[in-house]
Amino acid sequence: MSSSKLSTLASTASFAVLASLLLASGTQAQTAQSDPKADPKAEVKTEAKKADEETTTVTVTGAKAQNRIDRQVYDNTKNADAAVGTAGDTLNKVPGVTVDANGNVALRGNTNVQVYVDGKPSAMMSGDNRAGAIQAMSGGDIASVEVMNQPGAQFSSEGSGGIINLVMKKNRRPGGYGSANVAVGDGRYNGGVSGSYTAGKVSVNGGINYREDGGTGKQTRRQRALDANGNTTSRTESNTLGSAKFKNLGVNAGVDFNLDDTNTLSAAVSYSKRDVTITGAGDNATYNAAGVATRKYTNFLRAESPGQDQSLALTWSHMGKLAGETLKADLRISRSTGENVTTNAFSYTLPSVSTATDRKTSARDLSSAVFSLDYNRPIGTDQLTTGIQITRDDSDVRNESTGTGADGLGNALLTNAFQYKQTLAAAYMTYQKPFGEKWVVLGGLRMENLDLDTYLVNTGTYTNINYTKYSPSLFATYLISDTAKLRFSYARRLQRPSPQSLNAALTYNDPTNVTQGNPNLKPQETDSFELGYEVAKGKINYQIRGYYRDNQNVITQTSRFLTGNVLLTTQENGGESQAGGIEFNFNGQITPKLNLTLGGDVAHTELTTPSTGSQEADSLNGRVNFTYTLTPKDSFQVFFFSRGKTLTGQGYTEPFGMGNFTYVRKLTPKASLTLTVRDPLNTGKSVTYTQTKTVYSESSRSQQASVIYLGLRYNFGGAAPANANQPQMRIMGGPGGQGGGPRPGGF
Repeated sequence: MSSSKLSTLASTASFAVLASLLLASGTQAQTAQSDPKADPKAEVKTEAKKADEETTTVTVTGAKAQNRIDRQVYDNTKNADAAVGTAGDTLNKVPGVTVDANGNVALRGNTNVQVYVDGKPSAMMSGDNRAGAIQAMSGGDIASVEVMNQPGAQFSSEGSGGIINLVMKKNRRPGGYGSANVAVGDGRYNGGVSGSYTAGKVSVNGGINYREDGGTGKQTRRQRALDANGNTTSRTESNTLGSAKFKNLGVNAGVDFNLDDTNTLSAAVSYSKRDVTITGAGDNATYNAAGVATRKYTNFLRAESPGQDQSLALTWSHMGKLAGETLKADLRISRSTGENVTTNAFSYTLPSVSTATDRKTSARDLSSAVFSLDYNRPIGTDQLTTGIQITRDDSDVRNESTGTGADGLGNALLTNAFQYKQTLAAAYMTYQKPFGEKWVVLGGLRMENLDLDTYLVNTGTYTNINYTKYSPSLFATYLISDTAKLRFSYARRLQRPSPQSLNAALTYNDPTNVTQGNPNLKPQETDSFELGYEVAKGKINYQIRGYYRDNQNVITQTSRFLTGNVLLTTQENGGESQAGGIEFNFNGQITPKLNLTLGGDVAHTELTTPSTGSQEADSLNGRVNFTYTLTPKDSFQVFFFSRGKTLTGQGYTEPFGMGNFTYVRKLTPKASLTLTVRDPLNTGKSVTYTQTKTVYSESSRSQQASVIYLGLRYNFGGAAPANANQPQMRIMGGPGGQGGGPRPGGF
C-alpha cells in the first residue's frame, strides 16, 4: 500500500472513530443529565477510578514517571544534579530526548521538536532563541518533563518530532517553603533562591538565579568544490580554538488567588538577561586543484551576544458543577530581544602579507501572544474537551555586514532587514470513551489557519501566505492485566518553515559561508503511527514501542558554491521520507541500593530529495542511568547517552554521546553537598558531512574539557512540594534571547 493511501486510510479512520464517539455519546449524555438522583460522590469515585486505570506510576532516573494516554511524564525533583545543571542536563536524562553540546534538542533523533513551558509555546523557545535558553535555564527550576511523541489534537500540530513540555516548580502547600543552592567550578559558578508561601486564598511564589559559565572548544571545517567529474577544483581548511563566557540572570514571580471554591485567578511575570562573549583564533588555508596553497591567513574573532526576555501570564480557571468539568482562559505574552556583534581580524601570509577586518551585526526582536480557551466536560464515563487558541508572532531581524565580507560578495548584498507578522488560529475537539473494562479510546481533530505576512525591506518585497490544515489524532489503550497494557496512537503533524527560513536575503556567517532562506518552502506533513506494550509490576517497569512515520514535502538543508570559495546553505522541500523503529525503556529497583534505568531505540530512515536522490541510514540511540546508595547519607549516579546517525538531506551527522557523574552527600535532613562531573570522557563532539555532485564538506564541534561542579543545597521552611507533577498555571522566567552561533562549551 502506498504512503498516500496509508495516510488517507488513517485520516478516514480517525474521522470515523471521532464521529461514532460523538453519536454514541448523545444518548449517554442525556441519560446522565436527566437523572435527578444521580450521586455526585459516586461520579467522583468513578472519575477517580478511571484516572487510576489510566495512570501508571514508575520510577525513572531516581524519580517517578506517569504514563498518560497521550504522553509520558518524568519527575525531575529527585535528580541528584538538577540544582547545579541546566535544562539541557535535565532533558538528556529523559528517555528518547537528547541535547548536544550546542543546545540542539532532538526526540528519537528528530530535531523538529517543539519545546513548551508550562503547556504553551513561548518566544524564548522559538527559532534560534531555543538553544541558548536550554543551556541557560536552571535544571533545578524544572519539576517534571512531559514527552509527547504523538501530541493529541489539543496541542499545536507544529513539530513532526513531537512536543517536550517543561513543567516548572510551584508549591501550593499551606505555609512556606524555599530552597537555596550554590555551585562552583573551574572559573564558573551558579546560585539561586526560590520559595513560595500559601495562606488562605492566596499563594505567592518567586525566585532568582544567576549563572556564570563557559568553556573552551574546537571547530574544524574541510570544504571541497567538485567539477562535473567529481574532481576537486579547490579546497579550504580551517581550525579554530576558542573560549566562551556566559552570564545569565533570571527573576520570576507569581500569585494565585482563589476567588471562591470554583474560580481561581493567576498571574506570573518573568525577566531574564543574558550575555555571551566568545573569543577565538584560527588558521585558514585555500588550495587549488593541484594542491598548491593560494591563500593563507589567521583569523582572530570576538563575538558579543546580549539578550533579554520578558513574559506575562494571566489565567482564569473555573470548576464546573460536574466533577472534572473545567473552563480555563489563558493569555501568555512574551518578548525576546537580542543582538550579535562579531568582529574578525584577518592576518594574511598569502597571496601577500596584509591585514583586513570585517564586522557583522545581527539584531532580533520577537514578540509572541498566545490566547487559549479550553473546556473539559465529563459525559457519564466519557470525557469531552474542546477549545480554541490564537497565536500572534511579530518579528524584526536586521543584518549588517561591513569590511571585507565574503569572497566576491559585496557587503550591500549581505546587509538586509526582514520582518514578519504571523497569526495562527486553531480550534480543536477531543472525545475520550471507555469500551467495557479494558478499552479506552481518545479521538480528536484540530483545525489550524495560518496567515503570514513577510516583508524584505531591501527589495520592498511583500508576500502573504494563507492556508488551513486539519490534523486528526487517535489514541487507544487495552488493559491486558492489572500490570500490563497495550497502547496505539496515530497523529498527523506539520513542520511549517519558520518565517526566517522564508527570508530570501543572504546572511553572512564567515568569509567562506553564507546562508539564505527559501520563500517557496511549503509545510512538511507527517502521518505518525505508534504501538506499545507496557508493564508496571512492583518496582520493575518497562515499555516496548514500535513506531512508523511517513513524511511528505520534506524540508531539508542544501549547499552549493556561489562564487570563489563561498558556500551557500539554504533549504528545499518536495522530497519524501519514511522512518520506523523500535524503542525499549526499562526502569527498576534492582537491589535495595541500586536503581537502574536503561533504554534506546533502533531506527531505519529512508529519505529522497530532489537534489540528492535517495539516502538511507540505520541508527542506534541509547542511554543508561544508575543510582547507587552507598550509605543512608551517600549516593552516586552515573549517566550516559548516545545519539545515532542522522540524515540531513545532503549528508549526515555522525553518532555522538555524552554523560556525567554525580556524588551526593546528605549533610543534614535539609542540606546536601553535590559533586558533578559533566562529560567525564570528553565525548561531546558533533561531526557533520555534506556530499553532493559539486560540494564535499565536513565540520566538527567539540568541547575541550570536562566540567566539574561542587554544589551546596539547603531547603528551608516546610516540607518539599508534593505536587511537582501537577499541571502548572504560570510561565517560568527561563532565560532566552539571541540565539545562533557558538555556545559555551561547544565553540
